[in-house]
Amino acid sequence: MQTAKVSPALQERFERLAGCRGAWILDLRGSDNRGYDLHHVPGYVYGVGNLTPAEALEHCAANRWRDCRLLFSAAALDDDCSWPGGYDAPSYYRSNARVFREEFADALELADGDADGTALDLRYVTPEMIETIEALESYPVLDEDDHSQLELDCQQEAWESWAASDWRDAIRDKLAEFAPESADFPEHWADDQLDAIPDDKLEPQLLELFRACAEMANEYWQEESGGSWWIDLKKVAAGVDRLDLVGLTGLALLEPDQEWRREPYPWPDGSRDPLAPALA
Repeated sequence: MQTAKVSPALQERFERLAGCRGAWILDLRGSDNRGYDLHHVPGYVYGVGNLTPAEALEHCAANRWRDCRLLFSAAALDDDCSWPGGYDAPSYYRSNARVFREEFADALELADGDADGTALDLRYVTPEMIETIEALESYPVLDEDDHSQLELDCQQEAWESWAASDWRDAIRDKLAEFAPESADFPEHWADDQLDAIPDDKLEPQLLELFRACAEMANEYWQEESGGSWWIDLKKVAAGVDRLDLVGLTGLALLEPDQEWRREPYPWPDGSRDPLAPALA
């Protein structure tokens, strides 16, 4: 490599970023193929051939950066996995990227490579940007508070997208265990009881019950490898008891060995009212 073609400042930036986890991207403007990952190993680049990142830098310098750019996408800032068929990036990548963009908003007007994730044009990367990227090599999160908030946001999204519905089904199944003998389909009976509760009352009560049971079961949200969030609702629902269901529905639910209380009871005054009302 003829280093004389590369300015000392660019060479220093390149070497520092080369020591960080990430991907180099040679952006060939003017061709139909743009943005090829080099991944620190030789990779095929349309119209150029097999290049290492260092050779890609030499290529840009030799062409005086005409119709070409060398970009670096730091792994810990890569939050762009939303292409069709893709997946969500890990929450700490997403948090890092938004913190980085906010902190360097002005500088990114020049350095933003407009490629996957936070890809930076080597010519405009500032020393502060490099220091931040280097810091991520020793600790993976830029801002703990931002990451914690993002985790809560992700958990809320998971609750709204699937967990709330699955939790309602789990509560329905628990309630069906207390269905009256006259109910031909206990789950349908349980569904009807829940449907009778207005949504603006049922939904917050279900969420409150979920949180209480999750804490009791020592079960917590977990981030999966694809960026999605999951919690073991079966283990959480195992902690739901009769009193929880009574508080949720207002129904006079009884344990099986107490069902006799719904039968006529001989009171001293001659009446035979049951001790507990029948379930509809």
